[in-house]
Amino acid sequence: MDLVITQELARAESQQDPASLKKAYELIKSANSGKSEFDPSESFSPDLFVLCAEQALKMGQPEVSEDCIQMYFKVKAPVTQFLGRAHLCRAQLCAPQSAENLEEFENCVTQYMKAINFAKGEPRYYFLVYNASVLYWQMVRPFLKPGYHHYLIPSLSQIVNVLSQTEEEDKEWRAELMLELLECYVQAGRKEEAARFCSTAAPFIKSHVPQKYRQVFSMMVRHELMDGFQLKEEMRSSISLSIAFYINMLKAKQEQNDLPEDVSVVLRKAYRHLGRFTHLHVPSIREEKMLLLFELARFSLTLKCTEISSDCLSDLKKMESAVSGFVTQLAGVRGVLTMRLDEKRRKGEAGTAVAAEPPSVES
Repeated sequence: MDLVITQELARAESQQDPASLKKAYELIKSANSGKSEFDPSESFSPDLFVLCAEQALKMGQPEVSEDCIQMYFKVKAPVTQFLGRAHLCRAQLCAPQSAENLEEFENCVTQYMKAINFAKGEPRYYFLVYNASVLYWQMVRPFLKPGYHHYLIPSLSQIVNVLSQTEEEDKEWRAELMLELLECYVQAGRKEEAARFCSTAAPFIKSHVPQKYRQVFSMMVRHELMDGFQLKEEMRSSISLSIAFYINMLKAKQEQNDLPEDVSVVLRKAYRHLGRFTHLHVPSIREEKMLLLFELARFSLTLKCTEISSDCLSDLKKMESAVSGFVTQLAGVRGVLTMRLDEKRRKGEAGTAVAAEPPSVES
């Protein structure tokens, strides 16, 4: 009987055939109730409950999936990877419909943590930790908005820790979650915890995912999560970090309503650093310079330093054809810059017109 059900599920997956899924589900239900059309002495594996539940989820039939999972937990199934997979199915079935439903969110997180805590104790089940982290992250994305970040911290911090304990090989994924956790700490106003977390996250990212280090460095500068002397030492080692330092130092000052009078001088210094980039024939270096030019152009525009923004855009125009997907963003910044320059010109013309008027002569 197992073979027949497995074949129906395989057909349902390969052909996206609802009829095959229905047939497999009906066979599972009848076997579970002891009314199978097959010889009752034939084996029936509880794993099939979970396999059917997973396939039903993929094909948009949550009712079938829910019923299969309930049947699985009612039988005394052996403890295998399918226990973790059943928890993952449950978690997906109870995913919150909106960011407003915190009770559903907590229930869903509980199911993901059950899967993770089960899998972390056995190396052969580590793949379930990774799978759970990906599904969890898809679920929590709607909660990444002001006022909600603190809800993610307890579960996300556990997941980051478990991925570290299991030595997950996808270090870029670990770095991504670390950055998101750091952002949650910052947005929740938990600066001390953010600084403590940086002491481990920053070295990991710098060592294993260096292309993301500028992102964590920028956060450390902007939110003052590292000693100022250390930050300045770091920036001396890299052109990119030097530019990131100047931009994020000014962003911090802007948020504190404490911008220095020489803001244009600082921005010009950052722009001059961009001229030190070499080996622009290397795609990664070329793209890095473009991203920094774009960031500096946009921020300069925010601070109404139109000359620097214009210089950045001029440099970008010479490079933009090499990187697809950049043109639309660039056009937006150009549009705003043009408006600002037009405003400036109109004010200048108005001032000139007033100055050019001859003084009235009393007779």
